[in-house]
Formats: sequence, C-alpha cells, structure tokens
Amino acid sequence: MPKGNPDPVMPPKFVSSRFKRSDETIEELADRNIQFRLTKSVDKVVRALPDRSAWLRRVVTEAARRELMGNLEDKS
Repeated sequence: MPKGNPDPVMPPKFVSSRFKRSDETIEELADRNIQFRLTKSVDKVVRALPDRSAWLRRVVTEAARRELMGNLEDKS
C-alpha cells in the first residue's frame, strides 16, 4: 500500500511561483511545449544567450504573427 498523502493539493501560491517567466509577456502560455533541434552553429550561439527562452519565444512569436497570422500586432 502506498504511503503519503492520498489526495495531494498544491496551494495556488506555490503553483504560481514554481516557474518564473523570463520575459515580459502576459498572455497565458500553452499547456504543452514545442521542441526542435537547431544546426550546431546556430545552437552554439543561441545557448550562449543569457535569456534564450525569452529570445526564442520572441523570435518565434514574431515570425508566427508575420508569416502565419496575417501580421497581427504584438499583444504580449
């Protein structure tokens, strides 16, 4: 028989503080992440960025808005 709390509950304050955003966007993030591989030369410079998640989110969002969403204004 398993031990511990059979019905664990995470308080909202704990949930909201688990992950700190690395950018200034306010729109809710997707439930699932997207992963992809880069070429070695691009990977090297992207990994060297101090806030690579924020940078990647910004450039992918800009490209998606420009190329896939009809040039929608930034609503982050």
